Amino acid sequence: MIGRRELTSEDVKRLVFESMDLIAEAQKELDLPICPNIYETRERLRGGRFRARRLPRSQTWSYNMAYGSFNPPSTITLDRDLLYCDWPLEIPELPHTMSYYTATKEVIHADDHTGGDAVYKATRDHILADHWDKLVRGMGIIEGEGGCDIIHGYNDLAHLWATQYVDMITHFRTYVTLRRQNFPKLDMIWEGLQDDFFPPNILTKIESEKGIRYVFNTTLCRAGEYCLIDALIESQSIRDKRAYKYIL
Repeated sequence: MIGRRELTSEDVKRLVFESMDLIAEAQKELDLPICPNIYETRERLRGGRFRARRLPRSQTWSYNMAYGSFNPPSTITLDRDLLYCDWPLEIPELPHTMSYYTATKEVIHADDHTGGDAVYKATRDHILADHWDKLVRGMGIIEGEGGCDIIHGYNDLAHLWATQYVDMITHFRTYVTLRRQNFPKLDMIWEGLQDDFFPPNILTKIESEKGIRYVFNTTLCRAGEYCLIDALIESQSIRDKRAYKYIL
């Protein structure tokens, strides 16, 4: 445990490199592409910048995951108040796990950048090519509600959905990494993420039905064939199937 204090830049650097070790170990043991470019990413981050700053985040949920950020090509920032994230509940194991969770998540974002953000680009193109009807419907809803400052057309909406999808699978890869090491209170963090509009536990529901390798193959190895919309449809199908079995 780190203890009750503000993070320093040296803490951030240490958490980042320890998180890369956790990822490499999990990737090798599970034989899964958690960070396909981890060794190149490690070399890039050796010359990176590590910052501890107070980051703005939502006030609606104490455990909002906006405790870190990655800025290309090699800057990782963690919220310096991260070690107080369990207040007012006073659960000291939570800041410990949240620190590694946040650092691991930003390392995965850095690894995606090392790989040219291929999943994001393929997903955005897939949405534009194969889910045009959903984009039309989505834009209709947005315009009917008075519009949105950051969404001015179909390309903007496809960008948003692709970004949300990448973040969802980044959370899942982070969860898989720390789950292997039995980090305390990890499930508390994971359950808290259900409050997100597109909760990443959609993927653990699919995992429970079809296995972890299926999730990785679908989300990463089949980039450009699968996206947030497909995950939502598949998750709903699993829920409907389970409900049907229950009432028989």
